[in-house]
Amino acid sequence: MSVTSVNFQPIRAAVDQCCKTEEECGSCEKGKCLIGFAQMAIDYAVQKRTYRIPKGNQLVPQNDTRVYYQNNLAHALAEILCQCQSCQDSHDEECVINVTRLALELALLGDNLLFTGSALQYLMAVSRTHPEHGNQMLELYKHKRNLA
Repeated sequence: MSVTSVNFQPIRAAVDQCCKTEEECGSCEKGKCLIGFAQMAIDYAVQKRTYRIPKGNQLVPQNDTRVYYQNNLAHALAEILCQCQSCQDSHDEECVINVTRLALELALLGDNLLFTGSALQYLMAVSRTHPEHGNQMLELYKHKRNLA
């Protein structure tokens, strides 16, 4: 995958909608915030013109316990999955799409699921483990991909 095959603008806009802003949080510590981290990951990829974030999958803040806007998170995850190249066997854990997905998934579901490089297989897994969110994300994904 090349950086030109990913349209970061709609991903960043969707992630920005998840931010609770400094007004609600009191201060902004992007490195400790799942949404701030996702924003930083996207910005890094755009700035460096790369799709890999070295050790990005290991840097996702695990201790962020804020409650985020669930509908916005579902929309952002659907957007990210629409940008996923469904690499399957060539899946890279350090891919900006994967790193961003990990952060938002943790914010929405409270844990991370196995991702094998297939957006549809992932959506089916989310639907099995978290039916409400999975079904919503699947419908959003189908709508964005004009599959509905």
